[in-house]
Amino acid sequence: MIFIFRFTRIPGSLIGSAIGDALGAPFEGDPKIHQIPQRMTGGGPFSTRRGEYTDDTLQMIALGETLVTCLRFSAIDFLSRLLRIYELHPEFFGPTSREVLERVRGGASPESAASGLSGSGRTNGAVMRGAPIGIFYRPDHARILSTIAAATTHPHPVAGASSGVVNQMISILCRGGSKEEAFFSALNSCENREVRNRIACLSAAPLIPSLDALEATHVAITCFMEEETFAGMIQTAISHGGDTDTTAAICGALGGAFLGAGGIPREWIDDLEGAAALLELEESVWERGER
Repeated sequence: MIFIFRFTRIPGSLIGSAIGDALGAPFEGDPKIHQIPQRMTGGGPFSTRRGEYTDDTLQMIALGETLVTCLRFSAIDFLSRLLRIYELHPEFFGPTSREVLERVRGGASPESAASGLSGSGRTNGAVMRGAPIGIFYRPDHARILSTIAAATTHPHPVAGASSGVVNQMISILCRGGSKEEAFFSALNSCENREVRNRIACLSAAPLIPSLDALEATHVAITCFMEEETFAGMIQTAISHGGDTDTTAAICGALGGAFLGAGGIPREWIDDLEGAAALLELEESVWERGER
């Protein structure tokens, strides 16, 4: 498939992801949610403030800063940034990233820190933070670099492939592609059969908003593809309960890439802590990335 990309706007993928994170965080771990506030709230398992995001966004910012600083993905630079965030907010981090970063703190090299994890390394941390790769790299490069970036903490092939599908979609969307172009191109490029077959089902398969990389990705992509507005995408993702900050963050990254910042409710941008800095970072990632 050949795309004629239209550079018409700076994407809203980072701000969209952060908004999904902040909106979803107060509901993490809840069962299905039938009423979601129209404005941001605080609370939940992390006792977040209204408009505060979690490590989903903190890790995404670290990845964006690595790309802007190094003009490419650098595992050493990225892990050093993750380690600083982890030391400030260890409570936010999931089991896989926590184990890898504790190894780095103990002297393990970036190249070996993710080898032989006690778990499978299949959790969703690599997917939730990946949007800067989709903005920075063209679609084919985004898919390849997603796997490389995922492996710094999440070496399981399902985690890498799930991240690759999302980031390839983001790359196509923020370069002017349609939802359908992004979805089918990413599916056709995905070499992992399990990931490809599950995502292709959309809502025909059960939506399970868990810590698993593929399950979280399936929920997020389904909400993005089947809802028309940014608010509808995010609220539907949160309504499924479970790992709400992550599924909404992934969905928000896709929605922001497609609609741009102008398609995101202004009151949510106003509610979000650090929104101006995120928009500035997004512009820097976009301007320094591949055309």
